[in-house]
Amino acid sequence: MSDDEPTRASSAPLLSGRGLSRTYRLPRSSPFQPGPVRHALVGADLDVGHGESVALIGESGSGKSTLVKTLLALDTPTEGTVRFDGRPVRPGRASALRWFRRDTGVVLQDPYSSLDPRMRVRDTVAEPLRALSIAGDRRARVDEVLDRVGLTRHHADGYPHELSGGQRQRVAIARAIVHRPRLLVGDEPMSALDVTVRAQILQLLRELRDDLGLSLLTVSHDIGLVQHLADRVAVLHEGRIVEQGTVDAVLRHPGHPYTRALVAAVPTLD
Repeated sequence: MSDDEPTRASSAPLLSGRGLSRTYRLPRSSPFQPGPVRHALVGADLDVGHGESVALIGESGSGKSTLVKTLLALDTPTEGTVRFDGRPVRPGRASALRWFRRDTGVVLQDPYSSLDPRMRVRDTVAEPLRALSIAGDRRARVDEVLDRVGLTRHHADGYPHELSGGQRQRVAIARAIVHRPRLLVGDEPMSALDVTVRAQILQLLRELRDDLGLSLLTVSHDIGLVQHLADRVAVLHEGRIVEQGTVDAVLRHPGHPYTRALVAAVPTLD
């Protein structure tokens, strides 16, 4: 078996990152010296198993988004490797990564800014089917997935500005799963929503995971969301994963001082 062929061992994780580091050269302050180096990610190891839900938590600037972009081949690590179902994932030409894009879907933080205001909802949701050259009745598939996320054909003919925030996020989720990926990645997918809508989207993600067998990787600063959605959690601080394990073990009995500070900062009612 070549290095580029997938490994089919059932015990292997679906997505695996090993020793991931990412450094950036900052602007120089002197014409005679190179700019300083910023370590955005340092030696990170992370796995997402088949059907598993994993959350990344940490303060702003801790390296969460950098780790996600590296795992999704949207950025090139300075060091380390990424594998999906045993197959190496390396940033490169779009055609060389088409197999990986077909198996992954992404939901971004702000549904309004991530949707093209000039495109009808139907065309937006169908976009991955066209981009990934997925054959079949695309219109029927779009109708099916819109119904699955709680939207109607009436919504399909509208534009993003005609929808509520929760409906726009449902459109974003529909677009992320229309091509039937195996891994769904959410980068703060509910932070722009109010509390009531957030609960609805949380329930939708849980149902999609159970019904479609999706694996989930979620970036969040919301400890409550993590407790209700994730099986395991990894804590990032200054580019390093300082603690990871089951949600119960990490959030109820945190071992690292930074994790304890995060948990202690969560508001509670007597």
